[in-house]
Amino acid sequence: MILNGSEELTAFYKKKFYFSYSGINKLLFSPVMFYNHYILNQREDSTDTHLIVGRVLHCLLLEEANYNNQFITMPGKLPTESQKKIIDNIFKYHLTLGNNTLSLGDYSQEILTALLTNNLYQSLKTDQQRVDKILTQENIEYFEFLKNSLNKTIVDEPTLALCQVSLEVLKANLNVRALLQLDKDSSDETIEVHNELFIKAERFEKPFGFHGMLDNVVIDHNTKTIFINDLKTLGKSIQDFPDSVQYYRYWIQAVIYMELAKAKFSEFVGYSFQITFIVIDKYNQVYPYQVSEESLSQWKIDFNSIIDKVEWHYTNKRYDLPYDLALGNVKL
Repeated sequence: MILNGSEELTAFYKKKFYFSYSGINKLLFSPVMFYNHYILNQREDSTDTHLIVGRVLHCLLLEEANYNNQFITMPGKLPTESQKKIIDNIFKYHLTLGNNTLSLGDYSQEILTALLTNNLYQSLKTDQQRVDKILTQENIEYFEFLKNSLNKTIVDEPTLALCQVSLEVLKANLNVRALLQLDKDSSDETIEVHNELFIKAERFEKPFGFHGMLDNVVIDHNTKTIFINDLKTLGKSIQDFPDSVQYYRYWIQAVIYMELAKAKFSEFVGYSFQITFIVIDKYNQVYPYQVSEESLSQWKIDFNSIIDKVEWHYTNKRYDLPYDLALGNVKL
């Protein structure tokens, strides 16, 4: 199936597209997901607790003054993941009605439909019993909080408390402080520090470009080194991170970030690059995984192969199957 002809596809190709690491990862994993997300704009907000924890920790560590612009803290505790997903979707529907006086209890039929779709509480005997599982005081308060917190991500107090503990652990780590230059003398002009730096860059031999938000970039003019530091929160133990680099293709992110930094700071001719993943796991163990020159060299080679696949999808407008399957190269 070649997905040509739709209005959305035509609009997508009218302007140059800039791939992020997540966009490339999505395209490699499932071109259909990429098509739905970036071309049809059928985007689902990521509200899973572990993703929110990562975002909050990034903000508190690197842009603390911007916390209140991005997040709002809710007293008490968020609903469970399954209930939260249902309430969030009902709230999206609520916004389309333009009547902010409606409460969660006004959406009993929508709740029943969502519970049936998600196969939740179907063992209960009556519809009212199922609805009551959602219409708890905690969930009703969460819905009302949603109504008063548009355009901000809600963080409950337990989640914020966990993030603050992790924040203190990171700040107490001398290696982390040195990498992020948390103790930098503001009068020292030989070192530049850039936090949450958005960069968009061309790849001149390709019909698309790249963009990304780099957590922390430190430019040391004394040693002529550009340090790219990326904070990762890990749901496993700290020693499992190398496996995550391959599973989540973090190595693609490393190469893209280096390419973006090269484009942004092209005037610094002859500067070398050092990439470090600062990892904190669920036990608050911290380790800065520095990327070796050997790994980075191999990742660059592998990245060019990946980009060839990305270009094939993009130029042929093929978003039905992953590259090797689309070419019929896979046999069991």
